[in-house]
Amino acid sequence: MDPNRISEEYIHCFRTYLRTHGSTDLQETKLMSESCKNMEQAIQGVMQKEVQRIIAGRESPVSEKAIMEAPWSDPSKKNKPEKQPFAHLIIDDKNIPTGTRKVNLTSWHHNKGQANLSNMTFIDGRLIVNQDGFYYVYANICFRHHETSGNLTRKGLQLMVYITKANFKTKRADVLMKGGSTKYWSGNSEFHFYSVNVGGFFKFKFGEVIGIQVSNPSLLDSSQEATYFGAFKVTEID
Repeated sequence: MDPNRISEEYIHCFRTYLRTHGSTDLQETKLMSESCKNMEQAIQGVMQKEVQRIIAGRESPVSEKAIMEAPWSDPSKKNKPEKQPFAHLIIDDKNIPTGTRKVNLTSWHHNKGQANLSNMTFIDGRLIVNQDGFYYVYANICFRHHETSGNLTRKGLQLMVYITKANFKTKRADVLMKGGSTKYWSGNSEFHFYSVNVGGFFKFKFGEVIGIQVSNPSLLDSSQEATYFGAFKVTEID
């Protein structure tokens, strides 16, 4: 037999596999010959190895269960669009850091109150992008002070917000946006309040990290409608 030719039996088995893959008709599956069943197992083995190779290339640990539950392995999930990535994080007032200038703010909730997360990864207070694309990134940071919190010893307060983009491989972080002002809050006033809002479109690739830095985090308003940040995918990269 010519080794470069595909046998009729192989073609028959392949057609049978395509017709019965994911089928719930047990009678039709039983009619498959032993050689066809062996071919089906071989195809599934190759597919699993290919998925594992791709995942290993991205250096992302994925369990065997996750591989078997991938969309391509479930006929009911075929042709369904992947969930659009988005995240909305609210401040976690239990772990506010100290400092005055460019303090990494990692104290966020991703699954509490108004916070939500879909198809993005939340690790150590930062967002990791799971899909390439153009994203709209936003933040609203409120600073406040009441006389019952004690006297302000600094005459000039630099109240700033920085949105950063980092790469795990290079460990370099770039500032995408910043906003703020220098405020003079005297101890004679009962209450002070200042809000900073920033937002913009930026290109992100798989594995890149979105973070936030603030100055004087001890003055942050801890309510979820005051201090929050997030991102959502708008379009694909051409």
